[in-house]
Amino acid sequence: MFKIKTIIFDSSPMHSRIFIVPFLLMLSLLSMMFTSCSSSAKLVVSNGTNISKYKYVSFGKEQTGDRELDDVMLLVQNEIANTKLQPISLTYAPEDYLGYTLTPHINVKSEKWDGGHTYITITFYDLYTDQSVAVVKSSGIGLSISQDQKLALGAIRKKLQTVFGKKE
Repeated sequence: MFKIKTIIFDSSPMHSRIFIVPFLLMLSLLSMMFTSCSSSAKLVVSNGTNISKYKYVSFGKEQTGDRELDDVMLLVQNEIANTKLQPISLTYAPEDYLGYTLTPHINVKSEKWDGGHTYITITFYDLYTDQSVAVVKSSGIGLSISQDQKLALGAIRKKLQTVFGKKE
């Protein structure tokens, strides 16, 4: 007589765990990497100041920070120049520049330790009155110092274009 045997393949929980654990580990690492990168920017304007009246910007020597970050400072100047503010030289300034010109004081700081933030602060002064008109700040934190700087620059770019408009 013939006996029929039924073979049941057991998909043991141990076998499926072998594939699920590395997948979940990889997924959690990726989510941590993406959530750990962030940037922010904010603007503070002096009371009673009409920021939209300013048409010109004059770059001076008012920059502070680590000399190793001069490249980032130059990139910040480029971001200011890419707004509707027209860069001028005081030697060849237009007739209506007084009262309508801002001078930025740029400060860039990158922390190499303690989480590696990059901070960018731009204080805009009225050229005529030498009064502080507005402060634009940004910060970025990523997985490397260069990514921190890119995030902070991107945040400052967005804030500057929101405040002064994008160059056409």
